[in-house]
Amino acid sequence: MQYLFGSEISLLAFRFRDYIRAQFSVEVELREVQDQKGKRIELFVDENSPHLQAILIEKDQFLAQPFHKKYEQASWLNGDTQSSRYSLKAFLTQSGFKLNKLKTLASTSQFTFFITSLCLVIYLLQLIGYEQFILEWMHYPEDSHQSHQIWRYFSHTLVHLSPTHITFNLVWWWLFGHTIERYFGIAKLCQIFFIAALLTGVAQNIASGPYFFGLSGVVYAVLGYVFVFDKLHSKQYFNLPTGFSMMLVLGIITGFISPFFGIEMGNTAHISGLIIGMVLAWLTPKHTVKR
Repeated sequence: MQYLFGSEISLLAFRFRDYIRAQFSVEVELREVQDQKGKRIELFVDENSPHLQAILIEKDQFLAQPFHKKYEQASWLNGDTQSSRYSLKAFLTQSGFKLNKLKTLASTSQFTFFITSLCLVIYLLQLIGYEQFILEWMHYPEDSHQSHQIWRYFSHTLVHLSPTHITFNLVWWWLFGHTIERYFGIAKLCQIFFIAALLTGVAQNIASGPYFFGLSGVVYAVLGYVFVFDKLHSKQYFNLPTGFSMMLVLGIITGFISPFFGIEMGNTAHISGLIIGMVLAWLTPKHTVKR
């Protein structure tokens, strides 16, 4: 097998693989490697492939401009655009987004609605051709030149990389975010969001570098918050389903086994978010609950 390159950013590895598959009908093999340099994905191609020289040229071009539009289009050729639209439609249906309910939802769950809408708008912009710009301008600060760009410490939570990614995060955010906002007010949910976004971002950056995206760190903070607050008080404010704690444990475990199925998750953000939410719930007095 001919070694191509290695990347700590799984999105780039999958994007190059899909591009080569679409252009040459050649399969690129992905191997996960863990060594002293950290975890990364290495790419290999059959050294006897008649397209080897062309693939090597494409590799050099890709490494020079990994966010070029042509690589994004490769996933569209594989039908991802259609599945993305379907998943968004399913999410909107499952979450009860009826046009005649938007006004009521926006007025009773303002911050929950705002973050949900912002994530959806950003994802739609990615689908119509602005993904490169969004990924470059919304990732966590990479160096000292970006450290003063304050928005980067929070904007990484608003970007999602697949239909499954955004659906999972926004369903859980909506289900429990608006409940927190209802019982504790908008200020409490804002507090959870900004603290979790900042601290999970710091933790995940230490673990994997600045190229990570998604609301999942905040979502785990929300889940940890409702779980601990209900455990601390006799009255069950959140009506958590049976087995909710087991679901949290399975969610964390899934993050560690997902690479075996070609899916990378921000495990550090998940775990740190869960802890942050639990601590914030423990610090919340019962008398702050709205009746």
